[in-house]
Amino acid sequence: MQWLTARGLLSRIELRIIAAIAAVLVLASSCAVRQPEQVEGTWVVTEALNTSTSAMSSNQAKQWLGQSYHYGADQLILGQIQCQSPKYKKEQLDKDEFQQQFHVPLATLGKGLTDVDTFSIECNRGASIPGQTVFLTGHQEAYILWDGVFFKLEKTDQLTKAPLARD
Repeated sequence: MQWLTARGLLSRIELRIIAAIAAVLVLASSCAVRQPEQVEGTWVVTEALNTSTSAMSSNQAKQWLGQSYHYGADQLILGQIQCQSPKYKKEQLDKDEFQQQFHVPLATLGKGLTDVDTFSIECNRGASIPGQTVFLTGHQEAYILWDGVFFKLEKTDQLTKAPLARD
C-alpha cells in the first residue's frame, strides 16, 4: 500500500516536471529571435499615396506599381536590391507617435487605425533603401515610405520562396 502511495506521488511529480518543461519550451520558441512571421513573404506594390511632403511626382510614384518585395528570415529582396542576414525590429506606434515621426495622420494609411505595427529592417548595406520600414495595417496589407510617398503593399500567396534578384 505504501508503495502505491509513493508511486502515485512520484507520478504527480513527474507530470509537473513534464508540464514545466513543456511550458518552458513553448515560451522559448515564442521568444526566439527570427524574422517576424507577420511580414514574412512576398508583397507587391499596388498603390501610391502622395502626401504634402512627397519628393516624387505622381508619375514617378506610379512607376513603382507592380514591384515586388520579399521579406525572409535569411534574405531580403527589395525591388532589385538584395540583402543577406536582415535584422528585424518591431515597434508599435500610436496615432500621435506616427504623426510626430512621419508628419501625416495615421488615418492616411486607413480609416479607424489607432496604432500600427512598424518593422524596421537593418540591412548589410550602408545606405537606406526603399522597403526598410514596413507599416503593417492588416493581415495582407502594409505600407512602405519612400521620398514622402506611402506605397501600399499587398501580400501575395503566389511566391512562397524568395524570387531571384537580378544584378
